[in-house]
Amino acid sequence: MKGYAGNILRVDLTAGTTEVQPLSKEQVRDYVGGRGLAARILYDEVAPGTDPLGPDNLFILATGPLAGSRIAGSTRHITACKSPLTGGWGEANAAGRFGPMMKAAGFDAIVVKGQSEKPVYLYVTEGRAELRDASALWGQFIADARETILQQTHSQAEVAVIGPAGEEQCKFACVISENNRAAGRSGTGAVMGSKGLKAVAVFGEEKLRVHDPERLAQLRKEITQMCKEHPACQGFRQNGTAGGIGPHNAMGMYPAYNFKDGVSDEIDKVTGETMTSTILSRRDSCQGCPVACRRVVTIADGPFAVDSRYGGPEFETIGSLGTCVGIYDLKAIAKTNELCNKFGVDTINTGLAIAWAMECFERGIFTKEDTGGLELTWGNVDVVLKLIEDISFRRGLGALLAEGLKAASEKVGQGSEDFALQVKNQAFPVHMPRGKVGQGLSFATSNRGACHTQGMHDTNLEAGKTMPDIGFTDKFKGLSRTSTEHKGEAIALAQDLRAIQDSLIICRFTSWDYGPTPPAMLAEALTAITGEEFTSKDFMEIGARVFNLCRMFNVREGFDRQQDSLPARMAEKLPRGATSDSVITQQDLDRMLDEYYQFRGWSSRGIPTPQRLAQLGLTR
Repeated sequence: MKGYAGNILRVDLTAGTTEVQPLSKEQVRDYVGGRGLAARILYDEVAPGTDPLGPDNLFILATGPLAGSRIAGSTRHITACKSPLTGGWGEANAAGRFGPMMKAAGFDAIVVKGQSEKPVYLYVTEGRAELRDASALWGQFIADARETILQQTHSQAEVAVIGPAGEEQCKFACVISENNRAAGRSGTGAVMGSKGLKAVAVFGEEKLRVHDPERLAQLRKEITQMCKEHPACQGFRQNGTAGGIGPHNAMGMYPAYNFKDGVSDEIDKVTGETMTSTILSRRDSCQGCPVACRRVVTIADGPFAVDSRYGGPEFETIGSLGTCVGIYDLKAIAKTNELCNKFGVDTINTGLAIAWAMECFERGIFTKEDTGGLELTWGNVDVVLKLIEDISFRRGLGALLAEGLKAASEKVGQGSEDFALQVKNQAFPVHMPRGKVGQGLSFATSNRGACHTQGMHDTNLEAGKTMPDIGFTDKFKGLSRTSTEHKGEAIALAQDLRAIQDSLIICRFTSWDYGPTPPAMLAEALTAITGEEFTSKDFMEIGARVFNLCRMFNVREGFDRQQDSLPARMAEKLPRGATSDSVITQQDLDRMLDEYYQFRGWSSRGIPTPQRLAQLGLTR
């Protein structure tokens, strides 16, 4: 099967066995790979009500047909499971070498069930797999465990590994490869920890087999050149994702102090430009990608000296563990980033949990007796560093915060739910829905909880971006970022686009609407790889199928319109800035949800109708 390794690796940790299963043509044509393949497997094999941290949950690693093609942005993989954080569909993906290497080792996906009596890691190479004792690795930090596993397997292998946060089953523990490539959301690392699985190491040398290598080579060349010339890609290369901090602040929507403000007077201290001119030591890139967006920083001495193996902070981390907790020191933020990667915990959920706790302290809901003597004041770097460790090891107040914002705020009560910035227990990314109203709808309806990567940024519509062949017609062109008009339809289309992108699997920064590569060109690349004809229309249908399947996974767990919500803070006006007049009231959200559900062919409760499921071939 061109473009695929053609195999799924099945691992039963309870029995200690591995089995190779062929990838079916139906799985390829209807779900492509990545998120789509993982969704089909999880829906079919994880029963409703399954304990996310029990033996019957699955942990899945999957890549897609673009992996190994060296098309810019094609080096991603997905982790998936029933989320211990949300109780529903859980996924996170990351870039780097792991996805292509897993395919080169002989597999498109690895599916793990059961629980091991002792810690183990899985080594996969040349179409074979073995479970190895990881007792000596249990408790090790990310980079140390990875280095040991490379010594025990192959120096050119890649490793997806958990740290103490995953071992302790912090509900937003992540899975990290290359020491700083974090599959950070949904708590997939906690599921690995619950299974006693410390890591998965992969090594292979199998080359990608393609149908039309000449056409693929030409497309690869064209896409690379497009990325080199595209302004957004150039910006990502120059200043990383953090290059967007200044512009967001200028628009009044880079959140500060737990989203109470959207403007920071000290923002120049923490921008991407400042990082470039001060602590940046090098830019790193994925294979075949000219963007080189990854930052590596060097701080050799002082209280915030960092281990450069853990990379550098990005847009999200600078907000969640910087401005949202009142820290405006890049070196201190780099230290928080290092600790999160070292312990294997999601920076977004961690930062927003600490920000919520600080506001509780400010309001008198928490006292020093509740915090174990900690002064949870804004900007207290020492406290933030301690809480990152306490969350990762589930100690003291950290044990409460490790449960997620919804769970923590419901336990504490006293109105703290209103400023717990979460949807479905997944913390907000640092994008301001009050300044990007469609993004607010995207947060509310995302299958994995609040998510900025599975919808569309209203600023792109406002800037006039259209793509008629996938439904983004002139109707959306120039829509204000603070308007609710047509946002239900726009977000549904964007979510379907993201679903196929995550099934291929391709980076947002190189593909439309973040980057330059249009869906039609990716469809042509998939055709060249597989020999099967794909079009933009096919892509959107597959994306809708995948998105609806993930929704149905959640519906089986009791999710409906009630979970498609936003916290009360979104109806509060910001005190200043270009976004200060914009809010999202419950009436605004209800109006957008009605449009969104109608466009999707769902009921008023947000349940996909039998007719819509039949149209998508989801009759089972």
